[in-house]
Amino acid sequence: MNFGIERPWALYGIPVMIPAIIYSAIIYKKTFMALSKSSKKRHSLEFKNIRRRILARLLLRAAAWCMLVFALAGFSWETVSAPAQKNGNAVAYVFDVSYSMTARDCPNKLTRMEAAAAYASELLDRTQGIPSSAIIAKGSGVIAVPLTEDSEAIRSLLRSLSPKMMSAAGSSLGDGINAALKSFPKNISKAPVIWLFTDGEETDNALQNALASALRKGASVVIIGFGEEREAEIYAGDGKTLVKTALRSDKIKETVREANAKNLGGQGFRFIKGAEAKFVDATEIGSAKKVLSSISSLSGDDGEATLAYEVQSVDRHKLFITLGIILFMLSFIANEFTLRGVKEALAISLVALCFSSCSGEFEESKKILGAVWNWNQKNYTEAIADFTQSLTMAEENGDETIKQYALYGLSVTYLMQNENKAAMEKINSLSGNAPDKIRFASFYNSGIIAQREGDYQKAAELFKNALLVDPTNVRAKVNLELSRNQQVQRAHETERQMIGADEISQEESDLQKSVFNRIREKDQQQWKNVQQEQKNSSALDY
Repeated sequence: MNFGIERPWALYGIPVMIPAIIYSAIIYKKTFMALSKSSKKRHSLEFKNIRRRILARLLLRAAAWCMLVFALAGFSWETVSAPAQKNGNAVAYVFDVSYSMTARDCPNKLTRMEAAAAYASELLDRTQGIPSSAIIAKGSGVIAVPLTEDSEAIRSLLRSLSPKMMSAAGSSLGDGINAALKSFPKNISKAPVIWLFTDGEETDNALQNALASALRKGASVVIIGFGEEREAEIYAGDGKTLVKTALRSDKIKETVREANAKNLGGQGFRFIKGAEAKFVDATEIGSAKKVLSSISSLSGDDGEATLAYEVQSVDRHKLFITLGIILFMLSFIANEFTLRGVKEALAISLVALCFSSCSGEFEESKKILGAVWNWNQKNYTEAIADFTQSLTMAEENGDETIKQYALYGLSVTYLMQNENKAAMEKINSLSGNAPDKIRFASFYNSGIIAQREGDYQKAAELFKNALLVDPTNVRAKVNLELSRNQQVQRAHETERQMIGADEISQEESDLQKSVFNRIREKDQQQWKNVQQEQKNSSALDY
C-alpha cells in the first residue's frame, strides 16, 4: 500500500485539542447548572435533547480538527507514475565505513576504504560542475556533505574516512542508499545517481529493498566493489574478535538482478530510461568508464532534457480537507435540527466539496504558484522542476493558458542561470496567441539575450516589438535606446578603422612622393653641377 506521512510533527496538533474540549465541557456544564436552577425541567426531554446536540457538535468539530491535522501531516498511500523532465545529473557518493572495509587486500596494499577514497577522488576530477553529496554508511546512513558543487568539501571527507566516524554497529548498505535519496531535494530537476563504494558485507539485508526504492524514484545506482574474492581476516569493532571478510560480488549481482527485475515487473513500477542498478568491480579494466556511463545514460544523448516517469505516493490531503469541511458543516446540523438549517448546511458543504475537489486546472495553477515562489527564493532547480511538471500537466489537460505561463517561467529561469540557448528554445515555443504580458516579456527577454551576444541590431528590433505590445514600459524604451547607441557606436568604430587605414595609405604615398622629389632634386643639382663644370672647363680650354 506504500503508506507514508510527510510531516509527522503535525500530529502534535491532536493533543492540543484536548484542553479545548475540556474547557468547552466545563463551560457547558456551568451553563446547564445555571439553567437548571431557573427551570424545573432539568430532567425533561428538552434538556436531554439539548445535551445531545451540544455533545454531537463538540465531537463533530473535534473530528473536523483531526481531519485538518491529518491533511497538514501529509498522509499518503498508493502510488502513481508521474512525468518528470530531467536536465543534467546529481550524484550521491555513499561510502561503506564498516570494519570490513579495513581489510588490506586492494592493489598497492591499500585497505578497501583507502582504495575507495582514491577511486572516488578520480571520479570527482571527471565530474566537475555536477552537484554531489557524500553519505557515510555503517549501522545507519548519515548525510556527511549535503548536495553541493564544491568538490573540495567531499575531498576533505575522503581524507578522514574511518569506521570510527560512526558509533552504530553493523553494516547497513540499505540505510546508506536511503540517506542518499534524502540528500536529493524533492522534485529535483536533475537525474539522481547513487555511487555506492562497498565490499558487499551487510548485516541487515536491506540493500535489495533500498535499491528498489531508489529505482522507483528514478535514481540509478552503481555498486562499486572493493577487495578480493578470497576471504581475509580482520579485527571486529571490539578490537579482539577475528572475523573473515571478502568481496561478496555474487551476492551483490544477485541483489542487483532482483531489484532490476522488480522494477520491470508487474508491481505497479514504471521503468525509467537509464535508471537501473548495476555492479562494477573496481579492479576491472575500464571500470571507471562504466561508472561514469551512468551519468550520461540518465540525460539525453546530446545533453538535452529528457522525460522520465517517477513512481510517487498519492498525497491524500484533499480527502482529509474535504472530510474536515463536511464534519464542520455537520456540527451546525447537529446543533440546529430545523429544515432551514439542514438546507443551509448541505449547500455550504456542497460548495466546499466542489472547491476542495481540486480540478486539474487548480493543480496546474498551484504548481505555477509554487514555481514562482521558488524562483523568487532563487531556488532555480526546484523552480524548473515545478514549471516542468505544470507544463506536462497542462499538455495532458489541453490547457493552453497554463502551458504558456509554464513555458515563460522556464525561459526566465534558464535566463537567470545564463543558459541563453535553453531560454531561447522555450521562448520560441511560446504561441503567438499568448497573453500580452507573456508576449511582451518574451520580446523583452529575447532582446536581453541578443544584447548579451552583441547583436545590437537584433536587440533593438526585439525591444521595438516589445514596445508595440506595451508602449508604456520604460525599461524597454531605455534598452531600445541603449541598443541603438551601441549599434551607432559600433558603426563609428568600423568607420574610424577604415579612415585610419586610408590615412596610413595616404601617409605612405606622401612619403614616397617626398623621397622621389628629393631624388629628382639631387639629380637635377648634379646635372647642373656637371654642366657648370663643362662650361668652366671649356673656358679654360679656350
